[in-house]
Amino acid sequence: MTELNEKERQHDNGVEQVLDEIIDLEEYAKRGEQPPLSKGYRIKVNGDPFVVNKPQPTGREILTLAGLLPAEEYTLRVKVAGEKPRKVGLNEKVDLREKGVEKFKALPRDQTEG
Repeated sequence: MTELNEKERQHDNGVEQVLDEIIDLEEYAKRGEQPPLSKGYRIKVNGDPFVVNKPQPTGREILTLAGLLPAEEYTLRVKVAGEKPRKVGLNEKVDLREKGVEKFKALPRDQTEG
């Protein structure tokens, strides 16, 4: 990844490049860097890795990708570095390019409500 980051810096002419690789969001969060535009983003849901092919998936899309169906029966939270986990609505988009997005946690609703 270091070589690509160097090339990316060298070609910075105001036009954002799309990296032809899978970006590991947890690694970027640990380094305190904002993830670049990429063809794929590796996220973790309940500790398991998944690849999302767009930078702004909805909560429902993340739950579906993780096989947590029906999505309405789960509560999804996103962990951003330095912040408390926050709830993500089913139709709410999560910007994976936001600096610090680390991972996701999904719980069955009956464990989180009441």
